Amino acid sequence: MCGRFAQTNIIKATSDIVKTVIGKVDNIDNFNISPGQEAAVIKKYSNGRALELAKFSIFPNWAHDLEGFRPLHNTRIESLTTKPYFKRLATENRLLIPIFEKNMFSIITIESKNKIHNRQPMIINKSKINDYLNLKNNAAEVLQSIKPPELDYYQIGPEINNPKNNFKELINPLVSK
Repeated sequence: MCGRFAQTNIIKATSDIVKTVIGKVDNIDNFNISPGQEAAVIKKYSNGRALELAKFSIFPNWAHDLEGFRPLHNTRIESLTTKPYFKRLATENRLLIPIFEKNMFSIITIESKNKIHNRQPMIINKSKINDYLNLKNNAAEVLQSIKPPELDYYQIGPEINNPKNNFKELINPLVSK
């Protein structure tokens, strides 16, 4: 995982799994969400699931001096059981795909079988959403019970590295010359 992802038509895309939209979640396309930006996330409340905005990156509570601290934006699935900070987060707060901390999030990653990158996001199928969002369940156990789907991989151009770029062609496959 390199720290970039896209969300398109997010309200419509999540309408079958969320009950409400909280805050200013616009139904706009973003093809280059990078660390530090806000993105739409799904959170469970007592009256159902909601779509809301959260900041993509987390600043752990042990990082007292945020000056010069590089925020975390990916969390290895292995860290959910081995690192105290992530173990605590996984027992107190959960979002879909991310881990939640004070309106911030980090994407949980697993080992990847592709040749482009050694990590990929953990993808949760609809049948496991309630299991994962239920704080009574062990997050790592739920996630480890999910078989990752087969994904198509392709390289994209270097324009994705600039967070100011935000156009549909950013996610098109790189054409080799």
